[in-house]
Amino acid sequence: MMPRNYLKKNKYYPALAIILLIALQSCASKPKVKLQETVHPINTIDTIRGDFKSNTITADEYYLYMTFTIFSQESLPENYKGIVGPRDGTPIIMEVQRAYHSLRPETQKIIRQWIKPLPPKPTRRKP
Repeated sequence: MMPRNYLKKNKYYPALAIILLIALQSCASKPKVKLQETVHPINTIDTIRGDFKSNTITADEYYLYMTFTIFSQESLPENYKGIVGPRDGTPIIMEVQRAYHSLRPETQKIIRQWIKPLPPKPTRRKP
């Protein structure tokens, strides 16, 4: 049997033709996807940690910049502006809170705008 005769005798021919046309049109009408370009290819947190380990920045600058990565990225120096990475800032906040009391008062004042510091550790009482 010829395919043409088969299509003429098939009662689902109009439905198949419509489905085929819709499928072809949907494939042809998709817009071209433009790959997203990264504006800042550096990872901010890794860069700040690397500079702190190599003693390029002080402890005060390190904890201040780590606070800025979570709360105020526009306050970072230009060489640290980039992608932040995971958006869970809890580990960074806890790290800054642990070091808070060892920082200079000026740095503490700036950090206090965003992070509530932990209370000082209680001293052990002798019996």
